[in-house]
Amino acid sequence: QSGHYGREAVVSPQSSHYGRGVEAVNPKPDAVVKESLALTCRVNGVEVTKDNVKWFKFAPGMEDLSKAQKAYSISDDGLTLTIKKMDAKKEGKFKCVVEKDGKTSEGVFEVALPLKEKDLVEAEKEIVDFVEGDVIKLQCNKLETVTELFWTCNGKKMKNGKGNVMIINKKAFSELVLKPAKLSDKGTCTCHAKGQGTEDSADIQVRVLENEVTITSQVDDLTCKQGDKKTACVLGWDVVSTIGTVKVQVCLYKNQKAIKCKKSKVNDGIYTKEFGKKRKPKNSGSYVAKVTVNGKTFISEPINLTITKKEKKKEKSTE
Repeated sequence: QSGHYGREAVVSPQSSHYGRGVEAVNPKPDAVVKESLALTCRVNGVEVTKDNVKWFKFAPGMEDLSKAQKAYSISDDGLTLTIKKMDAKKEGKFKCVVEKDGKTSEGVFEVALPLKEKDLVEAEKEIVDFVEGDVIKLQCNKLETVTELFWTCNGKKMKNGKGNVMIINKKAFSELVLKPAKLSDKGTCTCHAKGQGTEDSADIQVRVLENEVTITSQVDDLTCKQGDKKTACVLGWDVVSTIGTVKVQVCLYKNQKAIKCKKSKVNDGIYTKEFGKKRKPKNSGSYVAKVTVNGKTFISEPINLTITKKEKKKEKSTE
């Protein structure tokens, strides 16, 4: 057995040193893949030179690193070993061994790359817009095996069946449904997942839209002739909604009220009402588009329709 400087060696998982002898300065260093990593030993109470220091790697035997100059370099004083480019093959235990006057001591290092955590979940959409009274659907897709999954919105844990909350869990995804949507639902909802020794989460930004529907009449006034088969007599409106799917009816507008409403036809994105060849002057009047979105009703400006009487054929004069 070799002697020791001073007192007997004290051994820990990170380093082994004797008295004021050798210790690992950074026994568990922060390793980064593809970057260099320096391991440093400190010797206390005695002067040493490079010849007194040797570096080894447990691989699983003892590999003398003084000969592995392509992958490692050793400082002039021998006390710092630099791993030139860190990768998985260079993970493991290293030690510097200091020997002088027949006495030895060592410092031990544990080198490991950080575990790469797998993504467990991802948001189907990172931003979801809604309008009050509509339905909010948020979906979180499972990328790996998930042992536990739950939702929070604005820091509050969501519970299925409480208030307007419904949670649907499937093998491939989880869906949070808020119906009907409330203004207080805006903010950030988070899908939290746990897997085999790891955790992950995915945020979804939930934004509220203003109730906005724009209805543009194709004309302000329209005059058609009774019995004119060559010229179409069509009222039209362009409807744009930022708050959901629209339902459009065309109504007669009388005494500030929309009456006798009928479902509108859609042609090339324009909501229309056509008065065919059987149109009569009694069909004249003001017409509006009545638009319903998420239970809310919007009325357009009226189009004034005039249907003129059919001209009588002139009788041929007889002499």
